[in-house]
Amino acid sequence: MKKLTALRQHLLDAVPHLQRNPDQLLTFVEDGTIEFAPGPNLSHGYTFTAQIVLTDFADDIDTIMIPLLDWLAVYQPDLVPAEAVRFEAEILNNDAVDLALRVQINERVVAKRDCTTGQIHAHHRMPRFDTERCPTERWQLLIRDDNAGGEYEQVAEWQGPQGGFNG
Repeated sequence: MKKLTALRQHLLDAVPHLQRNPDQLLTFVEDGTIEFAPGPNLSHGYTFTAQIVLTDFADDIDTIMIPLLDWLAVYQPDLVPAEAVRFEAEILNNDAVDLALRVQINERVVAKRDCTTGQIHAHHRMPRFDTERCPTERWQLLIRDDNAGGEYEQVAEWQGPQGGFNG
């Protein structure tokens, strides 16, 4: 479940609120399955719902959603848009919510037997799917509050999703 670890790190790097309060980001795996094909190798795939919980979140919801969608566009572009992210929120007060996000994740593991050496070589694949050509690798999120004068304010900045796996 290296993809969930990579997504978690991306959110920690991208969201200023989580940089200040990393313990407020919880991640869980729900409804996981393993798909494999019987045969000489042990390659398989993990499919699961990642639950990402932000406790006492006191920033604009877009500061989490836009980095999340940025990561999904690169590493899970095959998700059905209307079903890609589901969420629930508990409004704690005028300033904070507990937010639970659910995202479908697919992860492929290539595991090949070497009968000569008695070894099994395994690695997780995390291919990047570049959906558009854009030379910028560092992003700034600016949000405008029309009720507060209509000026854009920078609320987050992050490095675009980076691959740390073979792909």
